Amino acid sequence: MEEKFWDEIREEFPVTVNLAYFHSAGMSPIPTRVFETVVRAYEKINKFGDMYFLDDLERSNALRGKLAEMLNTKTKNVCYAHNTSTAFAFVAAALKKSGPAGFNLVSLHDEFPSSNIPFEFQGIPMKFVEPENGIYTVESILDAVDGNTLGVVCSHVQYSTGFMLEMEKLGKALRERGLLFIVNATQAFPVYDVDVEKMHIDVLTVSFHKWGLCAVAGTLFFTSESFRKEYPSAMAGWLSVKPPADDFIPTQKNVEYEAHETAEQYNFGTMNIQALAGLDTAIEFYKEIGREKIRERINSLTDYLISQLRELPVDIISPVEKPEYRSAIILINLKDADNLKAVEFLRKHNVVTSVRAGNIRIACNFFNNFNEIDQLINVLELYMEM
Repeated sequence: MEEKFWDEIREEFPVTVNLAYFHSAGMSPIPTRVFETVVRAYEKINKFGDMYFLDDLERSNALRGKLAEMLNTKTKNVCYAHNTSTAFAFVAAALKKSGPAGFNLVSLHDEFPSSNIPFEFQGIPMKFVEPENGIYTVESILDAVDGNTLGVVCSHVQYSTGFMLEMEKLGKALRERGLLFIVNATQAFPVYDVDVEKMHIDVLTVSFHKWGLCAVAGTLFFTSESFRKEYPSAMAGWLSVKPPADDFIPTQKNVEYEAHETAEQYNFGTMNIQALAGLDTAIEFYKEIGREKIRERINSLTDYLISQLRELPVDIISPVEKPEYRSAIILINLKDADNLKAVEFLRKHNVVTSVRAGNIRIACNFFNNFNEIDQLINVLELYMEM
């Protein structure tokens, strides 16, 4: 009965007819219902121009409310950015402008570049913690903090190894020390729960083309009210400042513009609301299936994958011994073969993985099944026998 349920879910994903797809950590394929939503959204523009623009805008604003509720925060604390690099560039500029003299940030060595480049480009010193066997303990992160540290910038789930951080424990420790907690949750949400209150998160981003099932639709950008008061945006666009009383467009010139107090201060300009319509459908799809059920399915698939990998001459680099450290991502290294050529060989046999940090990254999603894992293992065996 359980497999029958997931077989029906797989019908929403035409990719499963063509490929054994283990690359959702790069970009998830979109289900048919999301594809149809986006087509309808563009079809309206094709036939009616922007006649229904306000309706579409209202839907994207309602989606902000849904996402805020999932994060356990208020709608006023979330907005959209074009991507995580853009959102963190806003944050970096605000810290540079309003932060104390000589401050630094602590981060993790395995971070994706969008988590550090926006800050380093502003000349903000960053200290990078090294992992031990792929693991970053809360204690190792806190050990890197010094008297000039303003906060920690890190990912909920590491993009390469899939290591999952102890978010509540770290957030609590940082809050007790008066330090900022700036989080990239792109490889976690919406599969894994994020509670910005329990985790004491000050800033959070989620780019949805990974696990959001909607291709490139932008980034969810959360900032706490206290963060915005202490570190207001150092930049502005036409939608991020308050318009005059008699217009919705701030057409006034040579005036001192007043930014919104809410997260709308980062709302520089119009987003692709057609893509956001697809995200709205994807979020409803998650809710329809049940996010806990999805996590259980992914855990079951990764359990099986790990058991099969242990029968091969490979090193499992991801820290998989403790459940709390595991995610949907498993990183491996072939002991006696070339990883890059192995990934190319897999693709020739319609099995899609990726190379990260010179190793093979396998990302299981809920539309995968056990037969596809067997296919992956069989092709790997075939390659290593060559």
